[in-house]
Amino acid sequence: MLTISVIGTGAIGGYYGTKLARGGQDVHFLLHRDYEYVKEHGLYVKSCDGDFRLDKVNAYNTTAQMPKSDVVIVG
Repeated sequence: MLTISVIGTGAIGGYYGTKLARGGQDVHFLLHRDYEYVKEHGLYVKSCDGDFRLDKVNAYNTTAQMPKSDVVIVG
């Protein structure tokens, strides 16, 4: 399985990263302002294709804490 990092967990990074994580991929999210909230409440995505949530989020507030990745999504 690939390790995927999302740098920029906003509309684009949050959407695609959450979709990948819900599909069973090992996804890690870099967050700054929303880090504490996402660690406590998960990541909720509102989408025209239907809303969805990721309850357990691999969230980090610095890149130094993140594992090495095979793929990086910059959103």
